[in-house]
Amino acid sequence: MTTTKQSLLDSALKAGLSAKAATVYLSLLEAGVALSPKALIIRTSLHRQYLYDALHELTAQKLITSVGKKITTKYLATSPDRLLQEVERKRLDTLDGVQALMKLYDQSPAGFVEVIRGSKEAVESEFKMLNEANKGDFLDIIGGAGMSFVELFTGRIDEWEQLRKEKQIKLRYIGTDQDVQHNKEVSLIKNESRSIPGIGNIVNVSIRPESVSFNIYEPEILIVRVRNEAAVLSQRALFEVLWKVAN
Repeated sequence: MTTTKQSLLDSALKAGLSAKAATVYLSLLEAGVALSPKALIIRTSLHRQYLYDALHELTAQKLITSVGKKITTKYLATSPDRLLQEVERKRLDTLDGVQALMKLYDQSPAGFVEVIRGSKEAVESEFKMLNEANKGDFLDIIGGAGMSFVELFTGRIDEWEQLRKEKQIKLRYIGTDQDVQHNKEVSLIKNESRSIPGIGNIVNVSIRPESVSFNIYEPEILIVRVRNEAAVLSQRALFEVLWKVAN
């Protein structure tokens, strides 16, 4: 995959598109002309129903336009500028949300916030949390940035997983189709994984018995950890709802 194509694929996923919709959108961009559903099935190897699901998703996001009617309908990709603008919007929304959360807890005596910046500091902080965990604790993650976590822990992932096994920490993960596929086929970390189409990959939320961590990977690696019982209870309740509807 060329750098440009990979960059566009990454942007499509960051914008919240499902893997199937991103594949169809890139195929249309590469073609540069309107294509019929049949032509797209050949290009993408997607099942017919999955293709139409992707087309519906792209139409809702205004990333494609249609030409013709009924059996003669063809689809054309719009400019990727809209896609890149959506990525930037999601990035700014995420940072604004975290900053607002930090202000809230800075003013509250009921909890406190830790801010960890940088790759080395982030890795050491995660190991510290694992070392301090009680045997049999849980770690629930709402993500989409799972591959960023893997890249961050390059060279130490075996060490992290061995320690997690020793502590018998149960890990559940909700992320993208790509994350779930990686977890099932490649990952050394034993876990239960489910996917939700369109989940963003700018930030992961890690829920532990004593804290909630917001792991941000763009534009820099940043962890905002909130140690507050109410925050843990509310975020875990949200996780359980998402877990039931995830695939």
